[in-house]
Amino acid sequence: MLSFRKTVGSLTGPFLALGLLLVSGCGGGETQALPLDEELARSSVQQALEAWQAGKKPADLRPEITMGDPAWDAGRPLKSFAILREEETSDGSNLHIRVQRTFGDAGKSAESKVIYIVGTSPVITIFPR
Repeated sequence: MLSFRKTVGSLTGPFLALGLLLVSGCGGGETQALPLDEELARSSVQQALEAWQAGKKPADLRPEITMGDPAWDAGRPLKSFAILREEETSDGSNLHIRVQRTFGDAGKSAESKVIYIVGTSPVITIFPR
């Protein structure tokens, strides 16, 4: 029993130091917002949706654009889209772009609206909210 306490006691110091480091964080202060290029964000969404409409895959956009959309990943064909610019908002680091999409599934059309969160720094990323 004594050797167990001695072993646990000798491990307490390193774990305590690691815990304090994690709690305090490694940074030296506040985080800064990443710069947002709104025109680049809009043109990137346009480019990505045109690629989808043309039958390309999300991987075809890389490395310039990283896009994740479950509908695209599932192979849903995008028939048409409209970017609703009057409904977009910015949080300073990301542009939130609302898009009206029309899918051409099995000979019938289905519509949906989605908001894409678009970041432009350090890389262009597009993901639905």
